[in-house]
Amino acid sequence: MAQRDVTTAHVGTTIREPFVNYAKLAEALGHVGIGPVIDPKDLGAALKRGIEAVKMGEPVLIDVVTQPR
Repeated sequence: MAQRDVTTAHVGTTIREPFVNYAKLAEALGHVGIGPVIDPKDLGAALKRGIEAVKMGEPVLIDVVTQPR
């Protein structure tokens, strides 16, 4: 059985080039979309904004980019 080349291990398991902007997708569906949050320093402000929107009765998606493990 042939082994798959590690340089193509992402094929079928990762969506990239371009990455999905989940915040824009949420907005397209009529919801509040925040992000993508790339810098951890921006996460607090994004969460505060999201909480305020939820308090107003809006559904919210916060797109946070994390490192793969």
